[in-house]
Amino acid sequence: MGIFNDFFKKHFNIKDFSRSEEHINDWADAITTGWEYTCNLFLTTPKICLEKDGLILDTTKKPELFGEPNQLGANGEPSGRYGCWIRRHGHEEEFEALANISENMMYARQSEIGRVPRKSKLEDDLKNFLIDFRDIVESSSEIKVKLFKINNILRFKSDFNNKTYQNLVIKNNFPDDFFKQKLCSLNGVDSKISNLLWSAGYLSPEEVLEAKDNELLKIKEIDLDLIKLFRS
Repeated sequence: MGIFNDFFKKHFNIKDFSRSEEHINDWADAITTGWEYTCNLFLTTPKICLEKDGLILDTTKKPELFGEPNQLGANGEPSGRYGCWIRRHGHEEEFEALANISENMMYARQSEIGRVPRKSKLEDDLKNFLIDFRDIVESSSEIKVKLFKINNILRFKSDFNNKTYQNLVIKNNFPDDFFKQKLCSLNGVDSKISNLLWSAGYLSPEEVLEAKDNELLKIKEIDLDLIKLFRS
């Protein structure tokens, strides 16, 4: 039911009406004044979700999710892999001031660089970094071009970007492991095989599928049975 409801339940002893999804919907819809979209601040979150983060709709009708099929969470709010819609009740601004959420880590958001306070400069900076990153990732450029842009353009766009880039390199072998993970979408490819393919210069599933069998067979531990599995 969102940080707004959690705060007032915790501090003002409001009853928990989560006994059933049907009861939640009946209760919440009666006091819903609108919806606010919140996305996940991760490298895998699509650009459209990041750009819509914080969007407020003044309607009681349940909205659709961005960048993924619509589905409902346990409390009846649209909730998916990349983000969710949270009901607004008309007192969110007073709550944010009372809770001082830009400095209160209790309401901070998860990310690959650690917890990020809501409504903070850090949150804005990280969202801008992620939007620029996703703009590169979602482009039609070859992986080599994407890697060049991330390593040599995105990184040096600001001091924050450079620090974030270095943080991700240390923690996640960024950006290589991000793209290696995409190789695992091929049948038979795990982290070990993706590393072998990457080291051999095959940077995307498409490059693997377009490669000739005799070229792939030059890679250690890859045989015809595995190649057939790639293409299945």
